[in-house]
Amino acid sequence: MRLEELKQGLWGYKKDAVFQYISQLEDAFSQKMTERDAQVERIIQQDQARIRDLEQENRMLKEDLARLKDRKEQISQAILDARSSAEVLRAESLAQEEAARETIRKTLERELAELSVYREKVAALREVIKTAMAGLEQEAEEMERQVEELYEAAPAGDLTLFQ
Repeated sequence: MRLEELKQGLWGYKKDAVFQYISQLEDAFSQKMTERDAQVERIIQQDQARIRDLEQENRMLKEDLARLKDRKEQISQAILDARSSAEVLRAESLAQEEAARETIRKTLERELAELSVYREKVAALREVIKTAMAGLEQEAEEMERQVEELYEAAPAGDLTLFQ
C-alpha cells in the first residue's frame, strides 16, 4: 500500500487505513531488517571464519618461522662446528706432518751415521786387503826368488850323485 492509496475520511485519513499502512511499513521494515540482520550475521560468520582461518594460517606461519629459525641456528652451528673441526684437523695434520718430518730426519741421520760407519769399515777393510795383498806380493816375490835360487843351484846335467 502506498500513501496515495490511503482512504480519506472527513477529518483526514482513516485510522484503520493509517494503522494498516504503518503495519505494512513496519512488516516491510521488519522483513528488511531481518534480511539485513541475516545478511550481517552471514557476513559476521564469514568474517569470523576468515579470522579463524587467518589466525590458523598465522599460527602455522609462526610455527614454520620458528622451525626455520631453528634450522638456521642449527646450520649456523654446523658451519661453526665444521670450521672448528677443520681448524683442529688442519692443526693435527700439521703436527703429524711435522712429526713425520722429524722421524724421517732422525731416520736419515741414523742411516747416514750407519753409512759413515760402513764407509770407515770398508776403508779399513780396503787397507787390510791392501796390506794383505802387499804381504802376499812380497811372499810371492820371495818364493819366486827362492825358486830362482833353487833353480840356479840345481845341478844342470850331472845327476849321477843321486844314483
